[in-house]
Amino acid sequence: MPEFSNTQKGIFFTILGAWAFAFKTILAKLIYQYGVDPLSLLCLRLTVAGAIFFAVLLINLLRCKWSLKFGIKSWSIIILLGFCGYYLCSYLDFKGLYFIDASLGRMILFLYPTMVVLINAVVNKKPITKATALALVVSYLGLTLMMAPQVRIKQNSILLGSTLVFLSALIYAFYLTAVDKFFKDVGMGLFISLIMCFATIFVYIHYSIAGNFSVLFTFNPIVYIYCLILGVFCTVVPIYAMSAGIAFLGASKAAMYNMSGPIVTLLMGALILHERLGPIEILGVILIIFGVSRINN
Repeated sequence: MPEFSNTQKGIFFTILGAWAFAFKTILAKLIYQYGVDPLSLLCLRLTVAGAIFFAVLLINLLRCKWSLKFGIKSWSIIILLGFCGYYLCSYLDFKGLYFIDASLGRMILFLYPTMVVLINAVVNKKPITKATALALVVSYLGLTLMMAPQVRIKQNSILLGSTLVFLSALIYAFYLTAVDKFFKDVGMGLFISLIMCFATIFVYIHYSIAGNFSVLFTFNPIVYIYCLILGVFCTVVPIYAMSAGIAFLGASKAAMYNMSGPIVTLLMGALILHERLGPIEILGVILIIFGVSRINN
């Protein structure tokens, strides 16, 4: 059996995570075609993913590999990040995707490293270099070019959907900034499992207030197959795969291979959803990827 180096393992896990996550927006758009609303979609997704994370948490607790002996401050941070990092972030993302193409939604989410830079500049007083400032300008110029042709056709829905996904990316950037400071004290595996469990609880609370749980059993059978894939392959797999990729490669190198994710979304959007990008939008995609790559470097 061949031996693989840490670099090869890191590349494999990073690309696996990026491609699995890339398929999320495609599946969401496919599921919407069957009359599923964003909240029901999120509830089904986290029912699958949350059950897996809860099982992982329970197994490790029973084997005494993990401990829940945290202080009130730690528990408060975990619950807050569960609310913001996966529940609210995912809800805004799915809600936004209801109005815009998968390709545009994915590229907006791809901008989160630019938001991390801006957050660090404001919160942590970390100066922005001229090269980084130029990369920020290029990235958001690319987003403007990508949105412009679609805004002229469907102004209100495009602006609403893009705003919701942008807020999702911004919340995710805050989440990553907090995680970077906090998870080292807890351990990534335990930290993620707890956050996902709390995110699932928040989704159930939201659904119990806004919806009717019986509706979840009325969809086309193909919806449940899609949601199973969404929960396992597009949620659990990328979280663990990206964590493994970063462990083998380091964050900066992993980010480089993560660049393949948006390209996969664009290709699948064209092949599966028949989304088409014009020359101006393609130029926008190139500028976004180039700008974000300069920031990650």
